[in-house]
Formats: sequence, structure tokens, C-alpha cells
Amino acid sequence: MPDSSAQDLFVETFCDLPLHPASLADAHPHPCRATALVPPPASTALPVVAADDEQRCQALLDVLQNQTITSVLQPIVSLRDGAVFGYEALGRGPAGTPLENPEALIQRALENGRMLELEHLFRRSALRAARQMPTGIRLFLNVNPNIIQDSHFGMGFTKEYLTRFAISAEDIVFEITERESVVNLRGFKQIIEHYKGQNYQISIDDAGAGYSGLNLISDVQPHFIKLDMQLIRGVDKDLTRQALIKSMQEFAALTNTRIIAEGIETEEELATLISFDVPYGQGYFLRRPDPTPRAVDPLALQVIHRENKIKNRFFGARVHKFHVRHICRPGTVVPPHMPIRSVVDLFEKNSKLNGLCVVMGEIPVGALTRNRLHEQLSGRFGFSLFADKAVEAVMDRSFLCVDHQCTIDLVARQAMRRDDAKLYDFVTVTREGRYQGVVTVKELLEKSIELEVANARQLNPLSELPGNALIDIELERLVRLGLPRIVLYFDIDNFKAYNDKYGFKNGDRALKRLSSIIKESASEDDFVGHIGGDDFIAVTDTQAAPSVCETIISAFNDSVPAFYSADDVQRGYIEGKSRSNIEERFPLMSLTIVGVKASNFQSSFDLARAAATLKKQCKRISGSNYQLEA
Repeated sequence: MPDSSAQDLFVETFCDLPLHPASLADAHPHPCRATALVPPPASTALPVVAADDEQRCQALLDVLQNQTITSVLQPIVSLRDGAVFGYEALGRGPAGTPLENPEALIQRALENGRMLELEHLFRRSALRAARQMPTGIRLFLNVNPNIIQDSHFGMGFTKEYLTRFAISAEDIVFEITERESVVNLRGFKQIIEHYKGQNYQISIDDAGAGYSGLNLISDVQPHFIKLDMQLIRGVDKDLTRQALIKSMQEFAALTNTRIIAEGIETEEELATLISFDVPYGQGYFLRRPDPTPRAVDPLALQVIHRENKIKNRFFGARVHKFHVRHICRPGTVVPPHMPIRSVVDLFEKNSKLNGLCVVMGEIPVGALTRNRLHEQLSGRFGFSLFADKAVEAVMDRSFLCVDHQCTIDLVARQAMRRDDAKLYDFVTVTREGRYQGVVTVKELLEKSIELEVANARQLNPLSELPGNALIDIELERLVRLGLPRIVLYFDIDNFKAYNDKYGFKNGDRALKRLSSIIKESASEDDFVGHIGGDDFIAVTDTQAAPSVCETIISAFNDSVPAFYSADDVQRGYIEGKSRSNIEERFPLMSLTIVGVKASNFQSSFDLARAAATLKKQCKRISGSNYQLEA
């Protein structure tokens, strides 16, 4: 953000843009106006209704004329390290009035055709609040999808204004709410593409709150999708919501979109979202809106760090990183003195109940399964002998009990070592010795398989290197911690021409060879990933980067002739068609490497964008070469 004096000048210039109220009245059929009072029959209450309308209309006019709009900032937080990614500016009406609530204020403005004026005041207030934000932090601005098409809206976001006052377009995100229908879809899409071309970013707000959301997402192709808080509420207990969020995450990964979960209000919701790899979150548990930009709440930050430590996040991590507490559930518990007769009733009333835990105080002292109970009560006088005795007389005292921090692979091994008669009994989970819940062998095996499959899906199937999801995690970690590491991007030149002539099978051979060369040249501490196609990435020590690049280029150049026929190698080129379907000569494959320093960027998105720019420059040079950021 610019210095204070530049900001003052910007806000004053920006906020003094003409609104042309007369044209607004022409554009909207119901401008806010005093309601004409017609004498009604004595038996009706119409004069009261009309008076109320007039008062409500006057209240809106007072807000617009007196400009009594304020903004609060709510942080959008990385759920991987707790850093603030951006702030959403939330407009508020006059405190202590019915119009303080922004939804009521917006609804009143829409009803009376004064939405553009209100949007203008919201933007002014948001920019004033944003003065306090650190450089490089994104500002999320709520925008009505029909207002964004108005020419007066665009006057406040021209590239010239932002350049003049040192505000980066990349730091502004327009939040388009899904709840509003788009009147002119074609014009709306053109406007969105225009702003994207100016490097503004787009977010779809309240995704999941309406029925047209998927169409809007498809049309807009946003940078961010904000999941509506109704999807997040109670997600830790609702399997349907969990399935929907997992599906949205998969969609986001395929479309290079980032998910933001709104309305996080409990520790359990936050932990569940982290386990699903949702990258960003927002809500009262993380931090309530505030007039000044605030960091994440310390308690929430502690939860984020804790959950990320135990989560299956990084390449090679599998079930030995996942704690059993994430899948244990509340079971049925009974006190040791409960009569067996009552326990029998419990099993008879619930056909799905296969076992229960016997707990004294909060300490588990035994377990009882349906099969064990039947064995104890079988026989001619079994029930008569035991019916009035306490459950402690028949419970299993040598049951398997584990701490909630045990990993599921360890728990599964312990469960499978039991006698055949107890092999599939449930496992009791405790926390500091107190009863926490139960988990079955079936649930242990299902979660183990799920984690292994999820890990495999995050690897590129061709190279078996970490794919985009793990690459994104690594890059976010680097930039957030400001680590002194350099990120190398690899791209094979003329690979498409080679693929077209020699076929995909040989093209895959070349990709596998390059992946092997990069892995062999990198050290054990280096991260190596496969973005897709002929694009690879490596994170290495800054000082070692030149040597690594030279080693990789040398080895790749030595391997190239083996992929061509002798005649093509002798000529030094192959013939084929360009992307424009024009016959051309293409040199043999070469390798371009560019490197950017992670500590120079505020986000992985900015880092990747800088690398792409550098790669375009470097690819203009013929043959294999590398270029590292100074």
C-alpha cells in the first residue's frame, strides 16, 4: 500500500468520482422518493404502512447524503500456517440503526434503485480501512454482479489510477456474490474478462447458497471460490457437507482455483477443513471483523499449527502421520453397576449396537460386545443367573485401549494382534486416561486405504513425483516462512514437436528421463515436483542452484540424441507443423531453467507469476540455458 499522503490523495480523488444521480434515476424504475399519501378508508392501516415506507426511504437517503458508512476488516487466513492472506472489507451502516446491518442496507438500496451510490460509499470506506494493511496483502471487495457492469464503477478501478497511486491491481479481489442473478450475462462475462486482463482477481462469494452457483462459477472461472457458511456450519458432524466440500476441493485442484471456507466458528470445524486440505478460511473462530487489520486469534493459530503437524500433508507421509482421534466417535457407555437386564434391553432396542464401553467416572474399566454378552447368557439358566447382576460381572477387563494421539497404523497393528475371538472388537480411545470414544477395525482399515489413495492421487502417475497439490503446499510454506531457498522451474523446449512426430510413448520416455535427472542431481533435502506435461519444479539451496542447473542441463543434453533417429540428430532438427498448422523446422529438444527466490514474494501465486515472466525471456535464447533471479 502507498504512503499516507498518497493514500489520502487517492481516496479523495477516487471518492469524488461523479455519480450522476439523474442518470441513476432514469436507469432504475423505483428511485428512492417520498411516498404520496392517499387518504384510505378508515378501516385500513395504509397510512401507517406508507409512513413507514417514507421513514425507511428517508433513512437510506440520510446514509447516502451523510456518507455514514464504515468498514471493518476480517482476515482471510491460510489454513496451512495461519498467516493472513487477505482481508475482506465489510461495510456497515450507522451504528445503532436498522441499517447498520449490511444486508438490510443493501436490500433497501436495491429496492430504491440507489445501489451504485451505496457501492461507491462502500468502496470509499474500504479504501480508507485498507490504508492500515501491510504491503502485498489482498483486499477483498464485495461487488454486486450487475453494478460491476456500470461505467461509473469502472472509473474507480482503471489501471492508471492504481499505477499513479502505487496500488497493485493484483492485490484487489472483486467478490461477486452468487445470491444475485446476473441480468446481462454476456456483458457481465465481458466485463469480468476485462478486469482479469487488468490483473484484478475474481472471487465467487456464497458458493453453495443458491442454485445457480455452478453455472456462475463455470461462466466466470474465478481465482477464488468462497464456500457459504451454511456449508461450513457443523461440517465436522455432517457427512453430506464433508462430501460436498471434498468435491469442491477436487474441482478447485483441476481448475487451478483456490477455496476459501467462510463462517468457521468452532475448533472442530477448523480441524475438519484442515484435514480436507482447504487452503484458506474466514470466520469468528479465526478472528472477528475489526476496524483495524488483525492477525489470527492465538487459539486458532495454535489449532492450525497442531492440525498441520499431525496431518498427512507431505510427500511420503501416510497412515503413520494420522492420529486415531480424528476417526474415533462417541460410543455407548454404561456404568459398571448397571444391571445386566438393562444392558440386554439396550442391545435389543438398537440392532446396530455391537458393543459398549463400561466407564466409571470418566475412566474406561471394561468393554462388552453383543457376542460376549450372548455367550455369557447362553445356556439353560444363563439369563436367570446374570439378569440382576451388575454389568461388571460379565464385561471384558482386558480390552484394547489406546491414547487419542496414537497413529492409526499402530492401532491397527495392535488390534490385529488380538486373539481371533476379539479380532474385530472395537478399540477404546482415551485422552489423558479419560474416555474419548471408540473406533472399529473396519474404520481403521477404511481410513488407512483412504489416506494411501489420497497420497497416491497427489503424485504424478508418470514421474511418481509430487503433483500440484503438494507443490502448492511446499511453495506456500516457503513464502510464508521467508525461507532462503530458490525455486527452479524446468521446461523442455520443442517438446510438442517431438511428441507429434515420435508419439506419446517416446514423449513419456523423455519426461521420465528428465525427472530422473532432476532427482539424481538434487540433494536429499531438496523438494522435486512434476507440475504436469514437460514442466517440473525443484526447491534447492540458493548457493547450490548454479551448480545444480549446470549438472541437470549437461545430463539432459547428453541424453537427447538417444530419443531421435540418427538422421534427425545429424540434421539437428525435425520437420513438423506449428500450433498455427504451418510446416516448420524444429531444433532438437533443449532445456530451459529459471529460478526465483522464495523470500522475495508474499504468496505462491506471485512467485509462479514471476517465474512465468522470467521463463518467457529465457526461452527466447536458443539451446539449453538457465537464468536465476538476482
